[in-house]
Amino acid sequence: MKLFVDIFGSLFLLSVAAFCVFGFLATFEPTDNTAQFMTFRVGYAVIGLGCLVGVGFLIVNEVRKYGE
Repeated sequence: MKLFVDIFGSLFLLSVAAFCVFGFLATFEPTDNTAQFMTFRVGYAVIGLGCLVGVGFLIVNEVRKYGE
């Protein structure tokens, strides 16, 4: 059961990270309000990288558990 939770958790985190990639790229559109878009760039980057770190932890825990 724990394996399925980790798989679904990884899929959810990867989908959020993919959304953050598209959002990050969308902030490079031309605009007059660059400060606001810089805030969104930082936010998308932090959330996206956090999700990737979470996926890494889930994968490492499963590999460590089944590797023993």
